[in-house]
Amino acid sequence: MGGPTYDRMEMAYPIHPELFDRLYEDWSTLDRFQRTRGVLRLMATVIAELWARNDTSLLIMPGMVPIDEHRVQSELTKYLDDAWSPVIGADIDGPTSLPFKIDQQFDNIGRYSAARRVARATYMGSAPREEGRRGVDIKHITLGSAQPGESPGTFSDALRRVSNDATYMYVNGAQYWYSLQANVTRIASDRATSNFDTAQADSELRRRLATLPKAPFVGVHVFPDGPGDVVDEDDGVRLVILPASEYHTTNDPKSKAITAAAKILEQRQGGPRIYRNMLVFCAADNNRVEELREGVRLYLAWESIIADREELQLTPNQEKQAKSKRDEASTTVDQRIGETFVFILTPRQKPGEGEIDWESTPARGAGKIPERVAKKLESGEELITSYAGVRVRMDLDKPKARLWENDGTLKVQKLWSYYAQYLYLPRLASLSVLVNAIGEAVSTTDWSEKFAYADALDADEGRLAGLAIAQHVNVQRSGLLVHPDRANEQLQQPVDTPGPGDGGENGGGDPGPGEKPKTRYYARTRLDPVRAVRDLGTIIAEVTEHLGAAPGGQVEFVIEVSAKSDEFDEKTKRTVSENARALGFESSEFE
Repeated sequence: MGGPTYDRMEMAYPIHPELFDRLYEDWSTLDRFQRTRGVLRLMATVIAELWARNDTSLLIMPGMVPIDEHRVQSELTKYLDDAWSPVIGADIDGPTSLPFKIDQQFDNIGRYSAARRVARATYMGSAPREEGRRGVDIKHITLGSAQPGESPGTFSDALRRVSNDATYMYVNGAQYWYSLQANVTRIASDRATSNFDTAQADSELRRRLATLPKAPFVGVHVFPDGPGDVVDEDDGVRLVILPASEYHTTNDPKSKAITAAAKILEQRQGGPRIYRNMLVFCAADNNRVEELREGVRLYLAWESIIADREELQLTPNQEKQAKSKRDEASTTVDQRIGETFVFILTPRQKPGEGEIDWESTPARGAGKIPERVAKKLESGEELITSYAGVRVRMDLDKPKARLWENDGTLKVQKLWSYYAQYLYLPRLASLSVLVNAIGEAVSTTDWSEKFAYADALDADEGRLAGLAIAQHVNVQRSGLLVHPDRANEQLQQPVDTPGPGDGGENGGGDPGPGEKPKTRYYARTRLDPVRAVRDLGTIIAEVTEHLGAAPGGQVEFVIEVSAKSDEFDEKTKRTVSENARALGFESSEFE
């Protein structure tokens, strides 16, 4: 052993050198504080009081100075402004002080009187300092508080709790100090309690959650007010984050979250939900909701203080502290969001049965909520992002599913709609997962254990056009999966050799003698208003793109809108007419 630090501690024993440093470097700068006599008088009073209290501390440190004792406090405050006495009683030491209450409230802190120690150490290092030298860093506060064998982390925690609620303690980064001027912490605490209610807290939560990246989901629906807020589409799996008020309780099959999720699963805007297998849900843990809301209200309080800084006449230091606290509160809210919204709720149903079973799985760990949920679902195959063709065949052959058509074919679009609708089938993340699985199955030499693929079925001829086996294919929604038996049946049939001018097996080639070339196409269909945007996109991809790709192909869309009502009011007529005119409608009229 040995060295400068050891020698200083040995020479200063039983007083820690840090206390002497504070007295000689800070307190001795005061005009009326006598460098030698003042230190001796103060330390004599301190030692006498600690002796009377049977204090068994190994060293007398800044955090051990019994400021609550009248004589010690008098020795300290007589060199300072008289206004320090109420500050000490409120935020530093004494039976009614904040640190004393924190020591009483938390056992791990109270066993060391850690809150009072860090408050005393901060006061001893900051009270006598001039404005330009304010602040004691957390390292020196801990050094002046923790005895050998005591965890420094306990004192850091105590300092954080004191600074969060103290009226006269200021914080700037790692610097802490006391001032005669009340800080804005108390204002923030009061505003958090009285100015912001649950609805405002949940609104802020919704705002934050709405900024989450949606990947790998096609959409994330945050705090829906009801089933109508969640679209019913088959474009991929969507994540629904339920409101904080609709929380989940472990092992409760009828929790608020499951009840809310069941309503959304059953209904959509305008009727029963169709694509139920496209939804998964995330819910809050009921044990963490209130703590999260408290954090949000505190963040909103700090935000409001910054907005009202001129009205509150904040000093530059107070404004800086408010911004630091606002940022700290915001970080805490983000952390608590991840700790609160942890339950994944997934519906499952057996073929031919009406009852739905809900599985509740916690998803904790690093990452944003959609990322964590997706990772957990993928690990349990509740969300599938990569699928094998042989597994598609297994799904097709399920005894109670009956997915194959009677002619041994099945449209790709129809199969995808089955995956999107039925809860007893695997939950594929998107249509592309199925398309890739089909392509893999058809391209392999063992296709007969899976299926073949065809472009279409000629209803008149009863033959499959573009039948493909053991080769790479461009899978389309309009294409067909073909059962191996059906494919082999056609492959074994003789194919007529087309004569001059005749079409081939798939109707290709030039038109026959006297047959007029087909140069125009016209079609008409009705769109469901709820899914019109999605269906229009499908029409473009599956119909008009092929027409436009033909030699000299030109495509024109004409949209016709027809609506009926018992009576359209003036507001509706005005709004629709103005919007139609702005959109360039050729005609728009009510009758």
